[in-house]
Amino acid sequence: MPAAVRLAGICSRRLGWRRSRLAAGAGTRYAQRRNFSDFVHIQGIKDLNVNQNPKAIANLILEVANTLGTRASNLSVNKIAYFAHGSYLAKYKKPLIDAKIEAWQFGPVFREIYHEFKKCGDKPINFFAKELNLETGEMEVARYELPVEEEEFLRDVIESYLKMTPGYLVEKSHLADSPWHNAWYHEGRINPGMEISDTAILEYFTDQVRH
Repeated sequence: MPAAVRLAGICSRRLGWRRSRLAAGAGTRYAQRRNFSDFVHIQGIKDLNVNQNPKAIANLILEVANTLGTRASNLSVNKIAYFAHGSYLAKYKKPLIDAKIEAWQFGPVFREIYHEFKKCGDKPINFFAKELNLETGEMEVARYELPVEEEEFLRDVIESYLKMTPGYLVEKSHLADSPWHNAWYHEGRINPGMEISDTAILEYFTDQVRH
């Protein structure tokens, strides 16, 4: 198993690292920021039907942002993860992210993503989400596992949403009859934290594709 990837980063610094180390076989290789995908993408995946960890998809979003030379806040990453999940669900008829999506005041939220990056507040995120490796007991960068076609599809979706402001992402998630709107105002009252179902998301995003 690869050793944990160590990332340097606090919220006052720019996204990236000087040098990150990843053990590979008997040797050790060093990678610059341009090789980010080596750390968050498990290579060689051909055909998977595996739901992704929300932190792994957050890292994919940060990777795409890094490629574009931009950065994203916690709010933006959460909204983009939601839109990516919906777009993926509509196209492939299977969930992308294996986690509960909740209706919060500013739109759909994955708690796992929110708590991972909440120390950044509304500032741009400049480190990558980590998860516990149950085999080694060490914290490692959360990595996604996607077939090439699905990864390319998601990258295109993520890139399009990264061009939107946080405010517009919130507004877009709040549209009337959207999954967030129907959960938040369920039974005519406000319901903070109510789950947004994949059934509702699939129906909504499939309808959006048709139009």
